[in-house]
Amino acid sequence: MPSFSGVLLRTFVCITIPKPQLKILSDWLSARRRESHEFRWAYPETMHITLKFCGERPSETVDMLLSNLKNIRTTGPFDINIEGIGGFPDLVRPRVAWAGVRGDSERLIAIRNEVEKAALKASIPKENKKYTPHITIGRRNSDLPLPEKILSSMESEALVTEPWTVREITLMRSELSPRGPRHTPLGLFKI
Repeated sequence: MPSFSGVLLRTFVCITIPKPQLKILSDWLSARRRESHEFRWAYPETMHITLKFCGERPSETVDMLLSNLKNIRTTGPFDINIEGIGGFPDLVRPRVAWAGVRGDSERLIAIRNEVEKAALKASIPKENKKYTPHITIGRRNSDLPLPEKILSSMESEALVTEPWTVREITLMRSELSPRGPRHTPLGLFKI
């Protein structure tokens, strides 16, 4: 087994969310925080659309990924928006609550596939599950059904933003702490 110098870096590749859209998401979440403690609700400053979670990797692997992302085949800018909510595995018994991503899904999937190729060239394994673009908005530690009142409130108040144009993707470092994750951009890549 080769020895790696330095620390392991926890990273992911993502699309960041502009401030106007984050404001709408934040306002929607504020209402949920007041009415339900079922979830550990996410904070807007940590929200993003993940294209590839890379996990903890040696700095050499992260450097290789940075280099590979500079050379991805670009798809050109595309428009997306936030619309709707859901859950994994479903919204009745969610472990994760998410906000949906709509818009030019073909280009979004194409850029995600390019990111997967760049990661694989850096020896980061490919995801085997189907990609569902989303923004994680909350997590819970229960498999029990959500109380009807909370589910009804989540479904009744529409979550929808104006579209925005995605022009770049970001390789982000994530440092976990008791106060929540802190994300630091390591590289921005025009698409």
